[in-house]
Amino acid sequence: MATFAPELPVNPPESFASDLAGMGYFFLDPQGAARRVYSKWFWVGPLIVFSIVSAVASYLLMPIVQHVMEIAPLPEGASPEQYQKGIALSLKIQRFSVYLMPVYAFVIFAIQSAVLLGMSAVTGVKAKFGELFNLVAGCSLIQVLAAVAAVVVVKAKGDVSTMAELKPPLGLDIFLGEGTNKYLTAFLGYFSVFEIWWIVMIVLIFSAAFKVNKGKAFTVVVPLILLNIAFRMLGAFFQH
Repeated sequence: MATFAPELPVNPPESFASDLAGMGYFFLDPQGAARRVYSKWFWVGPLIVFSIVSAVASYLLMPIVQHVMEIAPLPEGASPEQYQKGIALSLKIQRFSVYLMPVYAFVIFAIQSAVLLGMSAVTGVKAKFGELFNLVAGCSLIQVLAAVAAVVVVKAKGDVSTMAELKPPLGLDIFLGEGTNKYLTAFLGYFSVFEIWWIVMIVLIFSAAFKVNKGKAFTVVVPLILLNIAFRMLGAFFQH
């Protein structure tokens, strides 16, 4: 027999302070996090945190990215002058993208929410876009930790000479040796402690917030998992 989460308040108390405090629930407390899903403006705090941490991580890695690009072999048919201009342009784009991080985060959250909304409709779960937006925004805080961990590992390594080294193994790819197929590396790399943590929490919070069993919650979340894996594989396609 399916078990359901206890009834949640229809109109939980809303204040910016309580929403900020509620962000911590998304790491370990599904019931507490489920209550924040119904707070209209909860997503603002996680979006700010996600944007700031992602921007700082990108900024800290920028000198290393520049170094890797400068010592990389010249692309076939390119002159040193052309290659240097390409590096300068790439760095300008990267610096500019830092300022667009809130827009990028908002778009990503919106896409994820739309996917969950579609799956909710298919499976008969009564969920609204805004509630799902709060859910994915809150759970993104776990993925922020992955970005922090990656920066710490790269900085600790010191000598980085390839683009691949800018994405340190944090998942099952840690067991793979050099020269392993890049698509296999990308696939296994998805299954890190942070992504598994994210999957577990988003399923449990969805179950608690919308009063469905965990099996149905997992079914709704599966397309997001597949989407994340697809983006990793796409990244591997462009990796030299």
